[in-house]
Amino acid sequence: MARLPWRLPLIAALALAFVSLTFISGIAYIAVLAGATGTAERLLVDRAGRVVDAEVAVIRSRLDPVTEHLELIAALAAAGRIDIDSPVAVREALAVMMTRVPAVSAAAFATLDLQLHRALRHADGTVVRDTVSLVGLPQGMDRFRQLQTSHSTFWGALFWSDALKQPVLNVRTPVRRIDDAFIGGLIATVAVGDLSYLVGDASLGTDGRYFILVGHDKVLAHPRLVDPRGLGLSEDRPLPTIKEVGDPVLANFWNPPMRSKRVDKALGDSGRVVEAEGRQWVFVYRELHHYGPDPWLVGQYFPLEDATGDLDRLTNGAIVGAATLAVAIILALLMGLSMARSIRTITSAAEAIEQLEFNTPLHKRSRLREIDDAGQSLDKARGVLKWFGAYVPRRLVFRLMELGEEAVASRRRNVTVMFTDIVEFTPQAENLHEQATADLLNHHFELLGACIDDEHGVIDKYIGDSVMAVWGGLSKMEDHADRAVRAALAMARAIGEDNAIRRAAGFSPIRVRIGLHSGPAVVGNIGAPGRVNYTVVGDTVNVAQRFEQLGKEFMSPGDEVIVLVSGDTIAAMIQPEALGTLSKPVLRHVKGRDAPEEVYRLV
Repeated sequence: MARLPWRLPLIAALALAFVSLTFISGIAYIAVLAGATGTAERLLVDRAGRVVDAEVAVIRSRLDPVTEHLELIAALAAAGRIDIDSPVAVREALAVMMTRVPAVSAAAFATLDLQLHRALRHADGTVVRDTVSLVGLPQGMDRFRQLQTSHSTFWGALFWSDALKQPVLNVRTPVRRIDDAFIGGLIATVAVGDLSYLVGDASLGTDGRYFILVGHDKVLAHPRLVDPRGLGLSEDRPLPTIKEVGDPVLANFWNPPMRSKRVDKALGDSGRVVEAEGRQWVFVYRELHHYGPDPWLVGQYFPLEDATGDLDRLTNGAIVGAATLAVAIILALLMGLSMARSIRTITSAAEAIEQLEFNTPLHKRSRLREIDDAGQSLDKARGVLKWFGAYVPRRLVFRLMELGEEAVASRRRNVTVMFTDIVEFTPQAENLHEQATADLLNHHFELLGACIDDEHGVIDKYIGDSVMAVWGGLSKMEDHADRAVRAALAMARAIGEDNAIRRAAGFSPIRVRIGLHSGPAVVGNIGAPGRVNYTVVGDTVNVAQRFEQLGKEFMSPGDEVIVLVSGDTIAAMIQPEALGTLSKPVLRHVKGRDAPEEVYRLV
């Protein structure tokens, strides 16, 4: 990718940003001071409106991810990526979702056999998993039938949670396969106490005078509902009314409003002024839809006289703000230097990952949280990619980085395919412990893989104790046959040396058949859209495997390794003389071929 014609250093960008911010903020201060004269009430309303807007934004930021993650789980389940027949798999998926979405107090999956697989968050933050019957839950069957008849995610009516001993919000989504068949339903709940705690965050500026009403006079969020114990709430009465929550100001919310020309104009349809406890109170609120059958009224209230000190605070704030901006510019320059060094470290780490260098940790700790988090995430990505590199051929990864999707586009190429197989491995494995079997195979594959890699071959797949390798698949390779033959001979030597060590240790030797065949094959991504393999297919692959199987006919009991090569492979070699004088080939019929094939035994 071509670089931009010019690039700005980070420190210069920060300086430019803060100078611009100073200029814009100065103009904004002047404009605010000029417009604020004589409009203290409007300033109060505007401030309250901004706080309410911040409350709405916080609510959406916490509840919308609940919907998004629930729909993601539903999509994975519908696509078969989550085994819905496995309660353990379902519960683990729900628990993972809860760790990513702290607002969720409980998540559950209802199955067609009327079982409810759940993950529940306890008061101490731990997540427990269980499975219960829908039939035994209050209104469980009614909610399940709602899911069966719905085709999209929806927020249901609030209900009482016996586990949490408080009311909970709930979002539900049906799980349907691509043919629209219903296979289950997902539900996630958010505790009302958590919602009150969230909206009452002091950083929003609510001063403890916040509320959310639902259904006209039911209180959904309020400082008193952070811990709803003592309010006598139950399944029959999950929410208190404005008269029952213990807030004498809120209790007068629906009283006839006071009239104030200036305040009414500022409030419009988004507020009201009421009298309570001998004072006038300004209520500012917003309607919020989508989170249940009834709209929410999200708001806060202030005493009207709070407006008197706003202008003095604003003037002082302008002076302090100007001084703060000057200090901030200096700090930004110092921080920019630190950030630049940290970002250069992350850039170097990213370049190392680009070269698939995974052997050493890349991250250096930084006191800047985001950069430190980015570095740690990059280090975690390195670990993941290291495993990814173990499953995907490294040459394929480099090819993808170089050409993108073009690298895996299906095409026809002349290739050489190799198949190997351990003779009578199954009887040997039956006498070994599982780990010993795995160690034996890993060591064997390490020997063969080194020989394949040395000759620029690609291991296409492992099939039990067999290896399928290809030369000339990723890119055009004129000497694919020569390299494949050299790799086979190197394998024979490596196996012989390893067997000598095995005999000295008192173990029986490993006997291996190797077959090679060259010809045209289709190379590219083969598989379903969600799970593909970059592989080769065609008659050439089949013939190569049958040459390996022919080794059964040619291999004598004393042979440790046999390498059979087709006449097509010998013909495709650029330097067949490197093999010396070859014995006369044997003709053998191979399944799928009408004419007999020439079979050369190299070892």
